[in-house]
Amino acid sequence: MNPPNLAGPLVAAAALAVVPARGGVTMLPPVPDAIGFAGAFAGVHEGQLIAGGGANFPDGTMPWDGGKKVWHDRLFALDLKEAGAAWREVGKLPVANGYGVSLTVPEGVLVIGGGDAKENFREVRLLTLVDGRPAFRELAGLPVPLAQMVGAVTGRRVHVCGGIEKPDATAASNGHWMLDLDAMDRGWQTMPSLPGEGRILATAAGIGDAFFIAGGCSLAADATGKPVRTYLREAWKFDEGKWQRIADLPRGSVAAATPAPVRGDAFFVVSGDDGTHVGPPKEHRGFSREVLRYDVPANEWSVAEQLDVPAPVTLPAVPWRDGFILFNGEVKPGVRTPQVLYFTPPEPKP
Repeated sequence: MNPPNLAGPLVAAAALAVVPARGGVTMLPPVPDAIGFAGAFAGVHEGQLIAGGGANFPDGTMPWDGGKKVWHDRLFALDLKEAGAAWREVGKLPVANGYGVSLTVPEGVLVIGGGDAKENFREVRLLTLVDGRPAFRELAGLPVPLAQMVGAVTGRRVHVCGGIEKPDATAASNGHWMLDLDAMDRGWQTMPSLPGEGRILATAAGIGDAFFIAGGCSLAADATGKPVRTYLREAWKFDEGKWQRIADLPRGSVAAATPAPVRGDAFFVVSGDDGTHVGPPKEHRGFSREVLRYDVPANEWSVAEQLDVPAPVTLPAVPWRDGFILFNGEVKPGVRTPQVLYFTPPEPKP
């Protein structure tokens, strides 16, 4: 695939200093952290990309070598409208937090749930920037604490599905909740549960009034009581009050960018852990560089393209102009990246 046109919508609108890369992405300025973050929150408010939280291994020691995972509260902002803009650190989340759901809505950035090493959270906040500093509005909390769930917006409705209530859970939820942004006094409404297995780290998408969820993994306890993952290829559509199973993913996909980038009547699963690597984590080759396209009217999956950059997982996708910003993530087990990508969903192949 040819490099994206740097005179296209992103640069024309944002005038950022960018570096071209093949595979449907443009490199934005990396976040000012040498390691980067997985499971961060990110969204856009009034042309400002706000991102932060998540977790990493700050001393570089991986977990299988005794490294300690650390959750963060730092928040950064990047002016997407300013020529040559640079990241700046603007403040902190109320608590160190990661692996929740972040969604861009007209009012700001929704920061939903998440957790740390000890507990998962119910809190839901609307994040904005006021005079360059983060401001938080407390919204109705989730019915249960959740992390590693997924969410997406359909019109003015926010859907959340799946996840785990405790960090050491050995079973994942198939629960499904909805918050109407025009009737927030009603709080989170319990919706029909996902008919498939409970799951974590799936991919969600919103197209029109339909909410989609694909892939992820279920959990079960092993003989020692520790959680074991089963990779799932099921995909589902929720519309008009009911779930419908749609075509299975062509491969496993855990922790792909979410909510999924959307173009027209299609959504895209960018990267994801396909579960094919079963050797020692230090010998991991990296995650899938495939970008899968789901065509809603045809109910078909196809390979849209291949990324030509290290493929990230456990990361948020943020809509901006004609594309989506992919913030940081994990490029190998335990290995974070400070990279920030701008992904332009490709046109369907003729």
